[in-house]
Amino acid sequence: MISKTMVSSPWRTYVYSICLHILFKCEDPQVYSDDQITGMRYFGYAMYVVAGLIALVVICLRKSIMLSIGIVKESARCVHAMPTILMFPVVQSVALIVFLVVWLIYAVYLASLGDIMVKTVDDSGVEGVDVQYRTFEYDEATQQYAWFLLFCLYWTFYFIEAVGSMVVARAVASWYFVRDKSTIGTTTVLHSMRQVITYHLGTCAFGSLIIAIVSLIRAILAYIQKQVEEKSDDNKFVKAVGCMLQCCFWCLEQCIRFINKHAYIQTAIFSTSFCVSARNGFFLVARNAGRIGAVSAVSEVVIIFGKIFITATTGLISYYLIEANLGDDLDSVLVPVVFIMIMAYFVASLFFSIFSMAVDTILECFVADEEMFDGDDCYAENDLKEWIDNNG
Repeated sequence: MISKTMVSSPWRTYVYSICLHILFKCEDPQVYSDDQITGMRYFGYAMYVVAGLIALVVICLRKSIMLSIGIVKESARCVHAMPTILMFPVVQSVALIVFLVVWLIYAVYLASLGDIMVKTVDDSGVEGVDVQYRTFEYDEATQQYAWFLLFCLYWTFYFIEAVGSMVVARAVASWYFVRDKSTIGTTTVLHSMRQVITYHLGTCAFGSLIIAIVSLIRAILAYIQKQVEEKSDDNKFVKAVGCMLQCCFWCLEQCIRFINKHAYIQTAIFSTSFCVSARNGFFLVARNAGRIGAVSAVSEVVIIFGKIFITATTGLISYYLIEANLGDDLDSVLVPVVFIMIMAYFVASLFFSIFSMAVDTILECFVADEEMFDGDDCYAENDLKEWIDNNG
């Protein structure tokens, strides 16, 4: 039996693992092969190295981790002070659904512009019997209209997403840079919406335009790759080049998304233009790389556990409710429970995106507060104020 002292001591745990290795190897008959024992021993060595590296990283980033914990707490306070902000994903979803209805009508009409062509192939397996099928063929102008329609879908989707991010960032910044937090509430969110619609729609449109162009280029590359592969008889080189280009543009898209997110936050705080905000956001990230990394790690852990908790809780409740009310009418409750859990995960992801944006905004507000104000003039409170006092 392993004592508490042995469990709490990494060195004794290491000695214990070596003893287990000897015991396993000396068993008669031997349960595991020598290769398995050797492999697990080296795997244990590797895990000790990884654990040591993680411990060193935690020690080196201790101050940044403490700061990130304070920022996550302040973000939770902010969202709690403005619960209406959690309804904004619903507003975005409604706006997107309305647009998709109109977009699908145009897409169906555009698809009907094709010419019906009848093609014949000898693929029935019966001699003398041909198989005919119909297909749509489109002229060059119609294909260009289709690409334009796809671009409109990308741009509108990213624009709605950008407006939502800007409203959240503006509301969170308003909460941070106020002395009396009791004045913050539903009106703050509505005021932030009015400010974004009045002054910052151009910034949202420009930022979303850049991502839409990159997404369209990726779609065109995928189409060209498919056409070339069909004509090149499954050429490996063509596939490799296509995948490489797709990977490069995917990385470019993620970088632009990252820059846009911080540009929206800078615009929400300082009301600067998109280009100025993107530049300031980039240099802010460069100056505070350790803080950004620590905050991203801590917030990501919180978000992951939050999603898991919501999904698991929803699945458990739905299982008992379905079993109690419809258990006799269903062959299995597994399928509806899994479906409900998938829906719960997507809903949780939608609302946790608000929390993620709030964390990033609080961080940039804190950095701006730290750089612009000193001592009692700063707006930081609670753990953030304590961190400034302890670290100067």
